[in-house]
Amino acid sequence: MLAPSCDVITEPFKDNPNPVDTSSVVRGDTLIQTARAVFIEDFTGHRCKNCPKASKAIKALDSLYGPNLIIPVALHAGPSNFTGVTTEYPTDFTTEEGDDIATLFGVFALPMGMVQRADYPTAHQKTYTAWAGISAQEIANSPEALFTLSAAYDSVSRQAIVHYSAALQSVQTNALGIAVYLKESNIVSPQLMPNNTRDEFYVHNNVFRAGPLGPTGVEISSTGGSTGQIFTGSATKTLDPLWNPKECQWVVILYDRTNYRVLQPAQIFVW
Repeated sequence: MLAPSCDVITEPFKDNPNPVDTSSVVRGDTLIQTARAVFIEDFTGHRCKNCPKASKAIKALDSLYGPNLIIPVALHAGPSNFTGVTTEYPTDFTTEEGDDIATLFGVFALPMGMVQRADYPTAHQKTYTAWAGISAQEIANSPEALFTLSAAYDSVSRQAIVHYSAALQSVQTNALGIAVYLKESNIVSPQLMPNNTRDEFYVHNNVFRAGPLGPTGVEISSTGGSTGQIFTGSATKTLDPLWNPKECQWVVILYDRTNYRVLQPAQIFVW
């Protein structure tokens, strides 16, 4: 039986003072991708003292590559001794879909992550010190698909909608799926820190909030697709009253249904 653990790893990351962003063009409420992007799932917990180091690693990657090339989601899922609510850590960041994703990929230790969900099922879980190298390799490759996203939000009903169009840039022979997630940033809530102190005003970013199409989304093709083929669809979600719509983003991923490998992710603000 695997016991929950909280990995202790040093952090070699440094910010790049000259970030470069060639991943997309944003026009109003529409995003048009032009380059390969990288999806990073950071399994974390507000009572995991080493989890802020993983968050810092993502921030460093974002500084290095600029927005929309690195597309992170922080899932508060896994061992309850790291994610559970207490008097000192009162915010419940867990979700049913997030727990389902953690169970699917066998996440028992925090902090832990996946980059493009690569190497499933034997070596898909990666410590955060590996994220930079894998991300660099992924970004160097040509995109296998490119997204166009458009978003709309009704401030009265609090209903958000995202429309996606995924254009294949290479032939795909396996079944394909689309998953849509919602995340929120700039949430101030306590976090246990690496020095065992409690930061009452810690800022949580990229927090997984919902998966409107379910944890693994929907199948869009059982046989893959040809270069230039386009898949379209949409997803909606009524935002919780406690969520700030101006800090929420849609994340859409196109992936190989046979091994969960992400071919391309994209993100766009709800509002």
